[in-house]
Amino acid sequence: AALKMSAEIIVHRDDIIKEGWLIKQSKFLKEWRRRWFVLTPQYVCSFKAQGELRNPTEAIRLRECSSVKSADADVGKENALRIDTPGRVFFLIADTAAEREEWIGQIGRRMVRPGMMIEEEEEHD
Repeated sequence: AALKMSAEIIVHRDDIIKEGWLIKQSKFLKEWRRRWFVLTPQYVCSFKAQGELRNPTEAIRLRECSSVKSADADVGKENALRIDTPGRVFFLIADTAAEREEWIGQIGRRMVRPGMMIEEEEEHD
């Protein structure tokens, strides 16, 4: 039931916690595309252009994220990170290791903590 709500999302400048360029792997073709990412208290959104605040190309709901961590081994590239959600794993690449750590820290701080989850957590190994 993950409806594509991103068309209705409008980011307010005051809500922006972090923003910057990341390279994102596209869902179907697995191509790497440079996108402007914006972190708000509820979402990680990606846009085609810097400064855009509406109609994100991607909107990841933070409360649906189960983990965020480095992913160099997963994608075979440096400064990679992954955001795991029930429907999809998002692979992103930052310009520097410091930038990657900053994104992981900021996103991780805003995810719903285990133990606060309403439904039972299932282990996926």
